[in-house]
Amino acid sequence: MTELRCAIERDTDKAGNTTYLHLSGSFDKAAHRELRRRLWDAFARRRRGRVVLDLAGVDEIGSECIEVLLTGYTRALRGGHGFEVVNARGGVRQMLEATGLCERRDDDLLYAPAWPDVFDFTPLGAPDRLG
Repeated sequence: MTELRCAIERDTDKAGNTTYLHLSGSFDKAAHRELRRRLWDAFARRRRGRVVLDLAGVDEIGSECIEVLLTGYTRALRGGHGFEVVNARGGVRQMLEATGLCERRDDDLLYAPAWPDVFDFTPLGAPDRLG
């Protein structure tokens, strides 16, 4: 049995319209069932309420947990819930930006070098550059 290295704390605002899930630790493959259960519970508690996932304490996140978050986003759209992912940072934020769950920051640029920058090569059959 795999030991869970993550924690999920639930909190609500004073009006009870927003459910906050504060995540911390490492959300790897073993954590996806607990994350799904907690997220579905948050949707069930509030009709048309808002669910905010605070990822400030998350060190890493696996693809299974990202899939749970994407499914949760879809469920929120279909059920009329608000859904927001906040405070993700580092590699976790980059992964969530790639899925669209977090907005890309303007100062974060993706760099893909042009071929000549990566390889200095001569196509087969072409004369050598040196002579």
